[in-house]
Amino acid sequence: MRDIHPNVKLRLAMQFLGGLVSMAVFPFLAIYFAGKIGAAQTGIILILIVISGVAGGFIGGHISDKVGRRTIMIYSETGVLVTYLLIAICNSPWFDLPYVTAGIFVLNMFAGGMFQPAAQAMIIDVTDSESRKLVFTVSYWLSNLATAIGGIIGAFLFKAYLFELFIGISAISLLSVLITITFISETYTPSKETSDSQDKPSSGMVHSYSVVLKDKLFMFYIVGAVFILTLEQSLTNYVGIRLEKDIPEQSASFFGFDFVMDGTKVLGFLKTENTVLVVLFSTVVLFLFKKWKDRWTLVTGMFIFSVCFSAFAFTNNILFLFILGFIGTMGELMYVPIKQAMIGDLAPAHARSTYMAFYSLTFYGAMIIASLLIIVGEWVSPLAMGGILLVLGLTGTALFSVVMKTLEVREKAVPGKNVAVSS
Repeated sequence: MRDIHPNVKLRLAMQFLGGLVSMAVFPFLAIYFAGKIGAAQTGIILILIVISGVAGGFIGGHISDKVGRRTIMIYSETGVLVTYLLIAICNSPWFDLPYVTAGIFVLNMFAGGMFQPAAQAMIIDVTDSESRKLVFTVSYWLSNLATAIGGIIGAFLFKAYLFELFIGISAISLLSVLITITFISETYTPSKETSDSQDKPSSGMVHSYSVVLKDKLFMFYIVGAVFILTLEQSLTNYVGIRLEKDIPEQSASFFGFDFVMDGTKVLGFLKTENTVLVVLFSTVVLFLFKKWKDRWTLVTGMFIFSVCFSAFAFTNNILFLFILGFIGTMGELMYVPIKQAMIGDLAPAHARSTYMAFYSLTFYGAMIIASLLIIVGEWVSPLAMGGILLVLGLTGTALFSVVMKTLEVREKAVPGKNVAVSS
């Protein structure tokens, strides 16, 4: 990490703190709004929050490619800071304003959505293909660590100390703004033609994203990413529902501790197992497979992940579920750094934020398919659902193999095209 650009090191540190903030808040929003204003209104609010984040990502990604990364990051982080301060006031000892809180969260998500494509593009700007694997491995590790710690913080503070929690979050947001203003340097200066083109209708936001849609190789990547991520999303959708229904309460013992297990607890332990394994083994797996060709590491990892996570759909043996979870997570650790690093080779320098904004849709696409599979699961057997998930996983693996092979051909044709910006 000594040769990594200072921007990346700072962004990784702030990403960890940002992850703590997100995981201390967003998993508990549904409970908060349902208790304050009712379940039906909560559903509408959460949909609006998601839509706002997507809109912010598209707008921020487009503008970042026109004016540079740092400017958008500063403005959007300031927006996040101001909205968190307002949310703290709305949930203070003096005020209890859940509807106003909902509106401010929509703005908060918009500002956060604007920030992400620029921040991700900045990392790609200053790394090359090889260093990105290490950077994204560390990023993935930090994200999982933040998920684990942030979830615990939120569980203890969100209900009883909401005002204090948001004041603390505002302080972290202020720190992030100050670090970006003081220490983060600009990594992309658009050409005069690119900057001027924003005044021309033909090069507006719709045109920018239509160009991305016509990039067939990138769309292969997006579809493959959606299919692979659908398997992970299904763990808390179809699989979670099935485990609750098919695994009755039963006594279990672990190192002399007796407790009762049921489907919901099994799901919770599987999620915990995945997080702990990522935290413990991310760098180990990266080291073990560093001599493999990237394409074979990625394809092998995705194949292992697809087989194991599709088997969750029909397996009820608790021990076997945890074995599948262990092996599947090892596969996940093999492919994730390479998969994330690939986007740097796919996104052209003048449109990286635009591409990153489009990439953010993979999460929402996977959520939609995973939700639809819950409905399909009412009509097909668990074994058939396992087959559907396996087909999705293997199709995604095949698409990524095509993308990787094409990138290898390009690299041979134009060697050394990815040059990192050094400090």
